[in-house]
Amino acid sequence: MPTSERSKLKAGRRPVQLNTRNLKAGEVLFEEGTTGRELYIVQEGRLGVYKKTTDEEIELAVLEKNAMIGEMSLLDHLPRSATIRAVEDAAVLEVNEGVFHAGLRKAPIWLSSIIKIVVSRLRDANKRADHTVLRDKERGIVSLILLLLPKNKYEHAAKIALSYDLLIVEAYYICRLKKKDIHHELASLAKRGIVSVVEDGERKKHICMNDLEVLKLFFEYLTFKSRQRTFRELTIPDDAIAILDNIAYIAQKSGNVTEDGTILSRNALLEDLSDKNPEHLQKHLVDLRRLNLINLWPSEDDMSIIFRPETLSRIKKIREWLPKFEMEVS
Repeated sequence: MPTSERSKLKAGRRPVQLNTRNLKAGEVLFEEGTTGRELYIVQEGRLGVYKKTTDEEIELAVLEKNAMIGEMSLLDHLPRSATIRAVEDAAVLEVNEGVFHAGLRKAPIWLSSIIKIVVSRLRDANKRADHTVLRDKERGIVSLILLLLPKNKYEHAAKIALSYDLLIVEAYYICRLKKKDIHHELASLAKRGIVSVVEDGERKKHICMNDLEVLKLFFEYLTFKSRQRTFRELTIPDDAIAILDNIAYIAQKSGNVTEDGTILSRNALLEDLSDKNPEHLQKHLVDLRRLNLINLWPSEDDMSIIFRPETLSRIKKIREWLPKFEMEVS
């Protein structure tokens, strides 16, 4: 052993280095409730995350390459919150406290303080969650999916996808939801046609978004439902939607796309309508503006209609999907 490392050991300090640990299938990396001053990064194989309940041990998730384990205990020295066991032969990179803090010392003081505060708050949140499981599991899962997508999405089967195992891990640590609860909520979303859970040839599961905008609308629906409210768009009269539909259709050939929206002249719209009465059209346009669906800009002998096509798309999707949102699933 080098002299520098021997001197560190004599002083009661661990040498600052990275080690690789090899685990056989079934071997435990660490037990729930034990203390440890290392974090681990999965290099090869798969490891299971297990939690003890009053009468059984449940599997929370399966971690694969590049997953990080044990970071909270390294920072706050509190007991491990779960047991980690190799599902198959695996290798992990061990980052001990010396290595971690050597890197942390290079970061600004304020950043290391923030990291410790965040870990402390996560611990507190986990304790509270032990006693009060998320009241609205469905809304919680949808919210978590939307939260994870920006940094963790990828493409699978030509759709935006999220790792099933990632959701299982995050849902447990954030919401304290068990795997069977998450599976039930995902099955409910699948029955509504909002997502699909797909397993590939390597038996890895992917949560595929059939239409991301519909998932966002469903979250809005659940939020409104919890407040005993509904979509504002459902109050828009059918004739107003019909006029907006005409505007969108005619704008495809006569409109001008700008950063502020698509611009269409009133005269161009009037030419394509079966009702050529300008007064009737003006009344409809004023109604649409009052409903915040369009803007109107007057000119010398005409008027510009400014609208966003996504507004109409949103209205149509709400009307199309509302029956599925309201559908009772078991």
